[in-house]
Amino acid sequence: EASGFKVVNSVLCNEICNDKWYNQIVFQQNNIQTPNTVLIRHSEGGVFAAEKLNAKYPLILKTSIGSRGVGVMFVESERALVGIVQLLYREDPYVDILLQEYINVDYDVRVIVVAGQVLGAMKRPKIKGDFRSNVSQGSEPVKIDLTEVEITECLKAAKAVGGLWTAVDFIPSKNREKEPPY
Repeated sequence: EASGFKVVNSVLCNEICNDKWYNQIVFQQNNIQTPNTVLIRHSEGGVFAAEKLNAKYPLILKTSIGSRGVGVMFVESERALVGIVQLLYREDPYVDILLQEYINVDYDVRVIVVAGQVLGAMKRPKIKGDFRSNVSQGSEPVKIDLTEVEITECLKAAKAVGGLWTAVDFIPSKNREKEPPY
């Protein structure tokens, strides 16, 4: 990019999209609704982060870098949270860990946005016996028609990260016609 080569998405766009915490900050700055999220800052910081989050268990814990549902964990108790955080920091003392409220839904949605237009969307049902809905983990996607609110929010998300070609994932709201998704 710096040498003048044409790239689909800028280096900055890739940095934002590849780092879930950076993405969280960019979305907050652009008033895009996300699940409540806090950063765990050290190996003994899990309980403090959970208190700051002010949400009930279960919670979602994920590494800031990762894809395909790998590194995303369902945390059912404070005891489990402490053990998982300690283990992750033992394996990598520089790991960034996010703790999020758990929003129980039957599916999430992936939307492909190219050059400011929605090209398609798929509903990704939760995998039987799992809390995740990643196709790479076994979810079987189906086509979904988006509401105007969902389209607007997906275009807003793609624009916020500066993406020419993006995949925008969201958790649908209870009232898809009137409330923005997460």
